[in-house]
Amino acid sequence: MKKIIILKHGGGELTNQLWNYISIYAYAKEINAQIINPSFFEYGCNFNIKCSPILNLLLYKPFANYTKRRSGLKRQIWRNMYKLYVFLMRIFQKGSIVSSINSNNTVYYLPPSIKDHLDTTKNTLYFEGWLFRNPEGIKKYRKEILEYFKPIPKIEKNVEHFLGKNINKHLVGVHIRQGDYKIFKDGRFYIEQKRVREIMDEYLNFIKKSHSEVVFIITSDGQIDEKQFMGLQYKISHMGPVEDLFLLSKTKTILGSDSSFGNLASYFGDIPHIVFNKEKMDWNYYSDKNKYFKNKYCTMVHY
Repeated sequence: MKKIIILKHGGGELTNQLWNYISIYAYAKEINAQIINPSFFEYGCNFNIKCSPILNLLLYKPFANYTKRRSGLKRQIWRNMYKLYVFLMRIFQKGSIVSSINSNNTVYYLPPSIKDHLDTTKNTLYFEGWLFRNPEGIKKYRKEILEYFKPIPKIEKNVEHFLGKNINKHLVGVHIRQGDYKIFKDGRFYIEQKRVREIMDEYLNFIKKSHSEVVFIITSDGQIDEKQFMGLQYKISHMGPVEDLFLLSKTKTILGSDSSFGNLASYFGDIPHIVFNKEKMDWNYYSDKNKYFKNKYCTMVHY
């Protein structure tokens, strides 16, 4: 059986890695190949992904219950050690490496989204880079992707416990990216919480529901100023990124920052992702959107 090994991602965090991973996984399904991803070691223990005992022991298991971001010391140490493995594979498997790395950040599409142009005579291919995409593949193999990337029972229980009695209410996810967005591209994608509240009020008007009819599920990588959300029904998550990803996927709609996080949650839940805008929101654009879709306002996702 052919093998696909994801050797190296682009250095991003959870959802940047997952967009790449699900796209390559869909290609593996298309050619009936086994897929192995040692580069996913920081998050692998949170999913029911089957891997070899050695991979689990050396890479996945050390990050069980670890939620610090890539700036965390442990992540930095493991990433630097992993670079040695990548260096050796590049030497010994040079002719079998498929790379999406390029200076223009151009997407590398995979079958079935395009006609196969890879060297299928090789038994093992090593993928490096974060820009592999497979829009048709993730549609075609959606059922298999949801099963393969199912979170472990602990994650599911944490999400269920957080939602509690709210599970049957009209839930709207809110993803507020803070952290590096305050300085990234001079803050172009950073949305103040005051503006987030304005958008939430506009959304209630857009769907013609009152404050008492909707419960907002707020997730963020930074502190939430609760004064901004007075008068709304809301609940703030203080869980890790994997829980938050699947928590957002349980809502009916996601209002969120222009990021890959909210967009992937939208894919997993097959729900709309409405992207925050500093200026006027284009509500007409979202009037007929009730499932996951390719959002022109989600510029941080390479489709």
